[in-house]
Amino acid sequence: MSFKPRDLVNAVNGLVSLPELAINVNRMSADARFSAADIGQSIAQDPAMTARLLKIANSPYFGFPSKIETVARAITVIGTAQLRDLITATSVVDVFKELPNELISMETFWRHSVRCAVIARSLAAYLHEPNVETFFTAGLLHDIGYLVLYRELPELSKQTLEHCRDNREIVFIVEQEIIGFDHAAVGGELLRAWNLPEILVDAIEYHHTPGLAKKFHREADIIHVANFLANTMSANASHDADTPALDNAALHRLNVNDDTLMKILKGAEEQFNQTMNVMIHNTAA
Repeated sequence: MSFKPRDLVNAVNGLVSLPELAINVNRMSADARFSAADIGQSIAQDPAMTARLLKIANSPYFGFPSKIETVARAITVIGTAQLRDLITATSVVDVFKELPNELISMETFWRHSVRCAVIARSLAAYLHEPNVETFFTAGLLHDIGYLVLYRELPELSKQTLEHCRDNREIVFIVEQEIIGFDHAAVGGELLRAWNLPEILVDAIEYHHTPGLAKKFHREADIIHVANFLANTMSANASHDADTPALDNAALHRLNVNDDTLMKILKGAEEQFNQTMNVMIHNTAA
């Protein structure tokens, strides 16, 4: 039987759907009729999300000197688009956090994902991108397609992982050979089904092949480089059997050198644990 990424996404629809608040905030952010105040009021109606966002806003992740006590203040200081991306990121973590998975350690999965997110945010900041939280979100979700694959096609996924382990081959390439498509395609399809911004879809769907991105080439380049550095940061902790090679063309397009990458990597190592704590370990608070 032949599968397509859309088939898998349809199969998990409902089970891994975004919360209503995340859907509403994304919709309102894309509609000029809604103001920042309107979005703030929508968020404030969800006490759990409000508490979580304020915890993030007051964490070392942002490092603001004064305490942020309201969603309205958070929007003023952080920005509507940035807050939207944080809501999306934390909502997706919640959706998959308790989903049982026998093929992978979820702790390992999220550690790699947070590493990629922190590096992507730092690299975007270095490159003076206007909304670095978009890159954090894309980095955090870049491998989300794995979780759908492992749930819906566990035997084929197991076969893929075993083949990669025994032959030291790259996972996404073997996925294409055995399954017919890779986890990046599934991740992009999932975000597309959730009506998330196209910038996230492109960055995630093409994070292994950034030169093929349909529109947001720069974003795909940044997530590609961040993923490579995340694997470099802790190869043993990564869920990839072998680290895919860095696309030098992506590095050239971004115009960053090895010294810059090492500085970003060092800064990411310092930020990783505190970000892991606030985004993953304490999301239930």
